[in-house]
Amino acid sequence: MSTIYNRIHTLCTQRNITPSKLCTELGISRGIITDLKAGRKKDLAATTAYKIAKYFGVSVGYLLGYEDK
Repeated sequence: MSTIYNRIHTLCTQRNITPSKLCTELGISRGIITDLKAGRKKDLAATTAYKIAKYFGVSVGYLLGYEDK
């Protein structure tokens, strides 16, 4: 699992939503989250990272593991 997946999962848990629901609400592929979880993917496209960060009210740097909250 990647740092990005762990951060997304934690943020989802805090909001009491599933990663699948996050994807549906943002209009992004569920496969992105699945690939992050499985370690097949280690990063996100800038637009996807921005959408997720904005949704949770965190910085892109935090989401990507470059900053502490």
